[in-house]
Amino acid sequence: MVFEMMSQPPRKTMWAVQALSMVLFALVSAVVPGYAFAFFLVYFIVFMAVMFKLTSKGMKPPPRSELGSPVFKESNPVNAMMYDKYLNAELKKQMTMMMLNFMLLFFVFILWSIYQAYIGPLIVSIIGEYTGDEVLLRFTYFLGMYVFFFGVMQGLRYLLFRGSDMQTFLFARIGFEVYRKGVMLDNRQFIAFNENICFEPNPDRKFVELRSRSNKSMRIRLYTLETGKLIDKLREAGVGECAV
Repeated sequence: MVFEMMSQPPRKTMWAVQALSMVLFALVSAVVPGYAFAFFLVYFIVFMAVMFKLTSKGMKPPPRSELGSPVFKESNPVNAMMYDKYLNAELKKQMTMMMLNFMLLFFVFILWSIYQAYIGPLIVSIIGEYTGDEVLLRFTYFLGMYVFFFGVMQGLRYLLFRGSDMQTFLFARIGFEVYRKGVMLDNRQFIAFNENICFEPNPDRKFVELRSRSNKSMRIRLYTLETGKLIDKLREAGVGECAV
């Protein structure tokens, strides 16, 4: 089976976490400027950890006693995946996009140097006309650095993924179980059915894809040789077909 994360944190939450983290790390860097670069690196580790926590929130499987018996179970989706002649190309594309995305991290050092040499001093000179407080000047300097880095990185990611139909990534999974309330993936992650979720069948490629009505790039691909039966069970669980 191929799975794509549907439990993404709300955009406003992501922006709020990002803004608060920039202010916090800028303040700490202003107070202890000797460790500014170390804080700069820790910033990204913390941010990624928080985003992972927000993303995985709500995907913890409920107790089996609340789910009842599965209405459909696929323990070996590899058999169905073998019929999908486009899957290998999709996985290769995913790997390429992941590598390019990872390479963006090397821009940390380049952007740090550019900011220190040109942008940071300019900001300090402008703010210095209004205040002589060293802590405030350093805070402004480091806050500008985080905003500069975040803006450039987001812009590069936008250019990288613009026009791509794979803005969320595919992950090979072992199996899945369909319940009245949702889908269990690998006995570890649970996607609850709600009015935001619909399904798109693809019998030729031997999968049924669950999609988010609010985010067109997010989907859960359920591979099985029994696509007709799976479609029936999804309809019985109240999941409708996605509008074309």
